[in-house]
Amino acid sequence: MSTSTARISFGKTFAFLIAAIAPNAGHADSAKFPVVTVPAQAGAVNGRSENSDAFMWHVFTQTVTPAPGNPALVEFETWASDEDTFTLKPAWPAAGAAKKLHQSLLLTVNNPHTPPALNCSPPGNPGVGGFPLTGTPAPCIAEETRRNRPQFDYIVKHDLYTQNGLLQAYGNKFKVDMPVSSVSVKADWVPAQTLVQWLPQLKNADGVKSQYYTATVVENGQTTTYGLVSMHISSKQNPKWVWATFEHQLNPGRCDSIGCYDSFGAQKPVVPPDRSQANTQYGACAKTDALTSEMKNANLAPVWANYCLKSTQVDYTSADGTPNVLANSVIEGITANVNVASASCIACHAYASFGPGGIPRPQAKAMISYNPNGKPIPGILSGSQQFDFMWGVLIAPLGPRQ
Repeated sequence: MSTSTARISFGKTFAFLIAAIAPNAGHADSAKFPVVTVPAQAGAVNGRSENSDAFMWHVFTQTVTPAPGNPALVEFETWASDEDTFTLKPAWPAAGAAKKLHQSLLLTVNNPHTPPALNCSPPGNPGVGGFPLTGTPAPCIAEETRRNRPQFDYIVKHDLYTQNGLLQAYGNKFKVDMPVSSVSVKADWVPAQTLVQWLPQLKNADGVKSQYYTATVVENGQTTTYGLVSMHISSKQNPKWVWATFEHQLNPGRCDSIGCYDSFGAQKPVVPPDRSQANTQYGACAKTDALTSEMKNANLAPVWANYCLKSTQVDYTSADGTPNVLANSVIEGITANVNVASASCIACHAYASFGPGGIPRPQAKAMISYNPNGKPIPGILSGSQQFDFMWGVLIAPLGPRQ
């Protein structure tokens, strides 16, 4: 590590510690400490009159509406997965195709020695969320990433799904610019038996099914029911995308660290973090009449009312330059062992890119583990082409020479 890099790292660490200590300092001088991050909250959306909270609830509703022709699934479950996209022969999934679950990509990058073949793997930091450490079956969290048809078609049309295709794109100075209608979903799932262990008030699998959106997956001849605990949804409506994260209302500590903010769908638009204890229950996120009506008109199942918007994000910083933070207690905190208090969806994804070899350059990939926030650091993306905020580029196979 160079001296300048060490200074930057130390400076960021010191600033974060100051921010954590300041609220509890208990004396007048604490007010003089600078605010180093702020929770991301609703912002402007291009071409829309509503703010990002309202807009992303509209996207959420469209994403989880019953799938046309297959009401047993919701819309996003019919979209292309990472495995359907970044492969030698990309293919839009056929009706009834099996759900493709995998280990968290973020966990894999942060813990490269974790076996990547597991569909449902032990999380990176179960203790931070009070998640079970042991049990039968072994406690695990599975993940899936889906992209809608406009985004899938764009990637395939421009040969951006293999390393050799990306190599050609780099050589041609091709700018990756996904369609405005592009939408991505990342979803984390927990087996029903583990959910009951984590949240004893559920009592049994029937309790899980009454509270969660569930999916049945056959793996190695064994059928497992999973409950959906968390979702990230991103829309290309803005050039930097519009980011939203949703959590099930029973997730312990879902508003810890940064609070929860929903100016459109929640009757209580601001829920501050509980500073007295970790992993507390924050109660039901009762919906406004406007959102309740929207969900009803979209024919959503009643369980979708149990999912809460944590917040939305449209930029790296607030107006005064203070970095915005937004992260999910499960997807980042438990699954990937990322500090929720300092994480930023948009800042991390800004480094999604590829170099002349058709793969992310080491300095860009290293930013994932760095857990960045704020504006992109100058120089990190030098010699790289951005992949329009999508980290699926990490799993592109080699592919044939063109």
